[in-house]
Amino acid sequence: MNQAVLLVPVWLMLLATSTALTNVDAVAQEVVLRGASDVAVDRRLEQLLETGPLLVTSDTAIARGDTVVGSVLVLDASLVHEGVITGDLVLVDAGAFVRPGAVVGGDLVNIAGGLYRSEIARVHGLILDLPTASYRVVREPERLVIEATRVESPLMLDGLWGLHPPTYDRVNGVTLVWGAAYRLPFLGRVQPVAHAQAGWQTQRGDPTYGADLSLRRGATVLTLGHVRGWDTNERWIRGDLTNSLVYLWDGGDLRDYHEVETTRVELGRDFADRTRRFAGSVTVRGQLERAASLEAGQPWFIWGSETRRNPGIQDGRTASLVGAAGLAWDGSRTRFVGELEYELARPWLDGEFEFDLLRSHGSWAMLAFANHTLAIDFYVQHPLGDRPLPGQRWSFVGGTNTLHTLPTASHRGDRVVFVESRYVIPAPDRFALRVLGVPRLHLLHAAGMAWTEGGDGSLHQELAIQLDLAFFYVRYAVVPDDPSITDLSIRLSWPFGRRYPWES
Repeated sequence: MNQAVLLVPVWLMLLATSTALTNVDAVAQEVVLRGASDVAVDRRLEQLLETGPLLVTSDTAIARGDTVVGSVLVLDASLVHEGVITGDLVLVDAGAFVRPGAVVGGDLVNIAGGLYRSEIARVHGLILDLPTASYRVVREPERLVIEATRVESPLMLDGLWGLHPPTYDRVNGVTLVWGAAYRLPFLGRVQPVAHAQAGWQTQRGDPTYGADLSLRRGATVLTLGHVRGWDTNERWIRGDLTNSLVYLWDGGDLRDYHEVETTRVELGRDFADRTRRFAGSVTVRGQLERAASLEAGQPWFIWGSETRRNPGIQDGRTASLVGAAGLAWDGSRTRFVGELEYELARPWLDGEFEFDLLRSHGSWAMLAFANHTLAIDFYVQHPLGDRPLPGQRWSFVGGTNTLHTLPTASHRGDRVVFVESRYVIPAPDRFALRVLGVPRLHLLHAAGMAWTEGGDGSLHQELAIQLDLAFFYVRYAVVPDDPSITDLSIRLSWPFGRRYPWES
């Protein structure tokens, strides 16, 4: 329950010499939220009401020279603002005239109302003008209700008509999955959602399935779930879509796979600062995982002769606690995305493995000279202490997307380090080629290794120059310690690769 003080019309309480808005008719009113529409708007309103804003529920003016300390929430009324508001000014189903010289110390937000702002009024935060948002204010005895007016279907299909993007690899063949979620009635301010999915793996002829129940309150989500299917530790090397398309073309599968069945309980919270343009998440998860080795097959592909084997793992049950934190920061000239994860496995609930794993991966990029880009990608994993990791936690380096001068997956282990720096020089637009687009020149340095305890962890390094076009690239790499080791490759690439804000 949020209580606030009603702000009555200005002519009853403003004095010409006042420096703060004075309360004359202290009428307490309760403000509640009903329903849900836009997640970001719902979250903002929840957070605002928790701070106890000053309410405006009838036509009011804040005169020049007056100061309101804190945030102001205008509901089903009009506000003329000529003074200073030190916090946010938020309108719901209301109108506001922000006159020249007026100051808003925080954000200025219009939700389903009318905002008429002078260009010389000062707003120190963000300006969010959402006149068509699906909200209204309902006046009920003893309270005001902010109601989401959009009626959403409780049934939500995953992806396109419920279908997940299919994957294609040498072990599972085509994996097709259909899923849907159902919104259950609110439990107070908690939104329960039930989700289920089912699919089929064509190469192995096995089903994949899963179900979970999530309880969301604002930015916090508690999830209980169970899933059976397959997993890979090499998504840091290549994502599902790109790996599937490359395998279809030439059989170049850059990942290893194992069967997995996992039951988990997870608590997560998202956070963001729109002014500083960053978003993040913190997650704590307890899980029971059964893993088993899989054999590689040879599903059909267009080009190439054979596929490599899929290494086995240590079949068994892992009981672990996992803590993870992720951060994304997106500036006009810099971008960073990264995650840090720690897994603690112990012989709880008949768990067969005991280990501690620290893992981190991410990407940092910045605008360099002219319109050039400097970027660094990294992946690091290492067991803590003297306990080795089971095979289902191993990864590898070598081959396309890591170290081109080495055979694919030539170095595997529970310890992995890989860092690649890229300097990207796009050609001027006048050199754009029909269909192939604007060429981009990459100057690269990569260093990495995967090994186990007692093995040689010396990093293998290579320098490379690469020319990117829309659908393929040409790359020449050399080992600086031994210039006789080189690699020249022409490979398929995809025009939907990542771009940065400063790139056209």
